[in-house]
Amino acid sequence: MAKKFDRGVSYYTIADLSMEIGFPEDEVCCKWCRFIRHYDNLDRDKCALTEDILYSRETRGHNCPLVILNDVRSEELDK
Repeated sequence: MAKKFDRGVSYYTIADLSMEIGFPEDEVCCKWCRFIRHYDNLDRDKCALTEDILYSRETRGHNCPLVILNDVRSEELDK
C-alpha cells in the first residue's frame, strides 16, 4: 500500500531507464521516435519522455535524453 506523505518526503529513491529505439538511416529526429505524441486540441506535438512541446518534428527536442549508440544494418536485426 502506498504511503501518504502528509509531512513531506524525507528522501527519494532514484531509478534509471535504458531502452533502445531504432531510427532509419541516421534520421534521428522526433518524427521517427516512438515517444512523440500529437495533441489535436493543442495542434502540437509533445515528447512523452520530457513533456516538452516540439516545435519541429524534423529535429530533436531541446531536452531530448537519447544517447546515440551505434548503427545496425537491417539484416542484422533478423539474427
